[in-house]
Amino acid sequence: MAFLVAVLVLAACLEGTFAQFGCTNAKSSDRARKMFQDAHNDARRSMAKGLEPNKCGMLSEGKNVYELRWDCEMEAKAQTWADGCPSGFQSSDPTYGQNIMTFTGTFADPVATAASAVNSWWAQVRSGGLTDPDNKYTSSSIFAFSNMANGKATAIGCAYAICGSTLSVNCLYNKIGYMTNAIIYEKGTACAANSDCTTYADSECRNGLCYQPPVAPVVETFNMCPGVTDQSDQARQKFLDTHNKLRSSLAKGLEADGIAAGAFAPQAKQMIKQKYSCAIEANARTWAQGCLYQHSTNAQRPGWGENLYKISINNMPKIQTAEDSSLAWWSELKDFGVGSDNILTDAVWARGVGHYTQMAWESTTEIGCFVQNCPTFTYSVCQYGPAGNYMNQLIYTKGAPCTADADCPGTQTCSVAEALCVIP
Repeated sequence: MAFLVAVLVLAACLEGTFAQFGCTNAKSSDRARKMFQDAHNDARRSMAKGLEPNKCGMLSEGKNVYELRWDCEMEAKAQTWADGCPSGFQSSDPTYGQNIMTFTGTFADPVATAASAVNSWWAQVRSGGLTDPDNKYTSSSIFAFSNMANGKATAIGCAYAICGSTLSVNCLYNKIGYMTNAIIYEKGTACAANSDCTTYADSECRNGLCYQPPVAPVVETFNMCPGVTDQSDQARQKFLDTHNKLRSSLAKGLEADGIAAGAFAPQAKQMIKQKYSCAIEANARTWAQGCLYQHSTNAQRPGWGENLYKISINNMPKIQTAEDSSLAWWSELKDFGVGSDNILTDAVWARGVGHYTQMAWESTTEIGCFVQNCPTFTYSVCQYGPAGNYMNQLIYTKGAPCTADADCPGTQTCSVAEALCVIP
């Protein structure tokens, strides 16, 4: 960690030489803000370039690792939490990852002490180790590191407070790193051009880190399913777009299959672009609102398939959960594998693959989903029509994806860019 420490010390000596951050929190300073921001981004950049130590060897290089911009609103929330020097974590906003540390003593330079907290968070990976082959979060020993290293995070706000002989340091991140079995950051080559940054639209590459400019808050609407106002159009669209994006990538032969090293699922000849069904959503909504984490019966969803997901946070945002659950279901392909035969066999099912296969089932044309915030968890239910997951059948027709309307069945048209067949 000598490199990171050097950066922190340098940042602490640069007061007065950097642009103002524009935050109104008088309890902090631009010196502190620059220290927090630079320490995080220099460590993330070094990680993305494959220069950071792991417990054994080096951390893998990373693609789509984003630069953290400073967020004054997040800083204000971090300050509110730091004041009073609590020993626990905030729980009012589940969208934020959080790192905290407290110190006891006297603090002639609290910014320098706060810098040591950031060092300690990052150093977790050298003692606990990031050992999962896909960089998934599998151990609480790297809890704080996972927040700092989360590739999808784009904003940070930190603060500190002194309460007598206690100093509390608190950083908030706009993405959570410690989601069990979620990828902390993607393996790959650090960006060299804007086109290498694909997680968010309109991103640019800045010396190995991607950058997303500040985006306007999402204004949620409720028009797609008239009369239903407890799930927004944006959540519905996130479910649909994520499903179709993954089906498109699968059709193009770009999805890794965990059956063997270097294996990819076969291309899909006539993969259908799914549509959203409010009728199916209504059924999924009824089941989700019961907060019973088990599959509904066939009679309760006649002719429809079903995927379930839950996370042990009871107020996760619905838009984020729509994406997280869809990606979790799909990850079974890479985690456990299907094989080039592309058939749902008893062996495939026994490996833990069943959610992916329903998402990828070629003849499923519609989805309807609902996210319910239950008393002790957040619940995501998607139902699919017509149902898939018939044993010993092809998941989808193998072959080169469509390039013309004639390649798609009946009156369907070909979306060449997506490699999907579109139902009129």
